[in-house]
This record gives sequence, C-alpha cells and structure tokens, in this order.
Amino acid sequence: MSDPSIDFYNAALDAIQAGRLDEALSAAENSLTENPKDAETWQLYVIVLNALGRSEDARKATEKLRELGLGKADDFLLQAAEAASSGNLTTAISHYESALETGGDRPEIHAGYALALMEADRPEEALAAARKSVSLAPDDARANYALGHILRLRGENDEALSALTVAANAEPDLMLAVYEQGMLLADKDRLEEALENFTRYLKANPGDPSAVQAVESIRHRMRPETR
Repeated sequence: MSDPSIDFYNAALDAIQAGRLDEALSAAENSLTENPKDAETWQLYVIVLNALGRSEDARKATEKLRELGLGKADDFLLQAAEAASSGNLTTAISHYESALETGGDRPEIHAGYALALMEADRPEEALAAARKSVSLAPDDARANYALGHILRLRGENDEALSALTVAANAEPDLMLAVYEQGMLLADKDRLEEALENFTRYLKANPGDPSAVQAVESIRHRMRPETR
C-alpha cells in the first residue's frame, strides 16, 4: 500500500515541475498533514512558499523545520534547493558542496548535486555525483531518477532506461521518472509500454501538452498503416 505522505510529496514535485505552484502548495500541505515531522516535505513547502512570494510564511515554515532538528547539512540543502528554483545554479552548487562537507555521504545530497551540475552543463561531474548517489542507495527512487535523467540527456539510453525503471518501480507516483521512462520506451519502439506510461502521467497531470503530444504520436505510430 502506498504512503499518502509520499504520494502527496510526489504530486507536489510534479506540480512544481509543471509550474502549478498553487497545486504544489496544496499537495505539500496535504503531505505535512499526513506526516508533520517529515523534514524533506517541509523543505519543499518552504521552496513553494518563497516561489509564491509568501516570504513571511516561508520564514515561519523554516523556523518550524529547524524545530524538527534541521542540521547544518539540511540547512544547506534547503538553501541549495531555493537557489536552484530561482535559477541561481552557481549558488545552488556551492550549497550542495557545503552540505556534502557537513552531512557526509547522504544519497539525497549527491542526487540533488548531480541534477544541479547537469543543469549547469557540467555533465561529467553530474554523472559521477549521480552514480555516487545510487551506490549509496541502489533502490532509492530519487537517486535512480537523477542517474537516469542525466544518462538520458547524455544519450546513454539503455542504462538510462534501467535507472528510470528502478525509480518508477520504487515510487510509482514519481511522475518525472514515469514520463522520462515513457520517452525512452517510445524511442525503443516499445509503444504499448510507452503509451501506458504517458497515460499514467496524464492521470496525474491532466492536459499536459507534451504528454498529450506524446500520446498522439505513439497512437499514430501504432496504426497498422504506419508500421
């Protein structure tokens, strides 16, 4: 049985990715209702509040996060995520490096660091950080998503698909992994599987134009006259 807190957290992540901040805020609040002591959700909640311009509420949420025992590494992670969400990758990377210095080998730090490095066009370092994350937590969904995402962008599609499959199986509601897994399945002409992925994605993100376009393309390719 899925964990409602994780389901809501993943829904918040998907909504942020799609730019639906009000929906992300609601999902984060629902996640905190289910698990009010989850530091990772509190961090996400602070990011969404800041993105919405609710700086005072974000400050109060940060104080709540510190009451839960936020350590130095988590504080740096929060600052890194805030910087990344505003597009300040240099600052985000610096905060991730500070988190690694103070927090040691935690897979979520390496995963976030890897994604920031990739976005900053530092692919070799990004891949090394993602592999480190997976080595620390081989079955972790977010570690494998980071690795799969980076490998896909590098064109290493076979290994990318393997990592994204682990991520999607570990957390079926991690729609970022489901979406990218679908892209790779479609590239490999595994059209029925790809269609299932994008259909699942659209249930969580109705009307997403890129997913709608992907479904239309796959259905066109599946027609007898186009095969």
